[in-house]
Amino acid sequence: MAQLLKPTILRYIITVILVTAMVLLARLVITWAAEIFLHPIPIAGGWIKSLELIELSVIVLFALLGFGLGAAAMHLPAKTSLGWKALALVVIFPLVFFSSYWLRYQLWLNQVTAQSDLPRQQVVETANVALERESGSGGFWGYYRTTVRMPLLPATGEELQRMTEDQRWFRAELTRFSGIEPGVFSMIFDGAGWGIRAFYLLLAVGTSLIYFLKGVAWADTQHLRRLTKIKPQVSP
Repeated sequence: MAQLLKPTILRYIITVILVTAMVLLARLVITWAAEIFLHPIPIAGGWIKSLELIELSVIVLFALLGFGLGAAAMHLPAKTSLGWKALALVVIFPLVFFSSYWLRYQLWLNQVTAQSDLPRQQVVETANVALERESGSGGFWGYYRTTVRMPLLPATGEELQRMTEDQRWFRAELTRFSGIEPGVFSMIFDGAGWGIRAFYLLLAVGTSLIYFLKGVAWADTQHLRRLTKIKPQVSP
């Protein structure tokens, strides 16, 4: 029995890898195209980036991911529990979802490096300092948290160094014209940013779960078809 299961489990692993690679590649290509061609468009590109409209692509991508990983269960034993079948989705989902933000982070560093004529390592260090001042974290997580309230980050080393001061000035000007305390604007920007991120995250989670269950149902159907083909052969 163990020898019979090994090829099927291997096929399951290969299927999971192929599905993940296909969806991950598509997500990275879509993100790259948006950052290079769509977001630089004057005015409209800024609004599209601020609302992260490109993330609507998660509907299609995570439907494919969910169904593909669910359908891959056809290579597992029929008695495998739903929890074990869902393990691949639980592990792979964060990788695919956050990959777009990771690519944006790398493209942003590339942009700052190109426009500041500084070594990349120095740009990374300067960026980490600026991100830590703004969000309390550096690196990718600092970028992720900072872009919640600041979707459009500085594009040069000089702008990067005064990023926090520029934000304070902007909020001070809003306070001067509206009479509302700066802390209120910070709460509004943070709430709106995290709300947008939460919406796309929940959309991706819901889509992947629904289509994962559809994929599992399809895999179960394939198991039943195999049984109906085998039974007549073993009956007298």
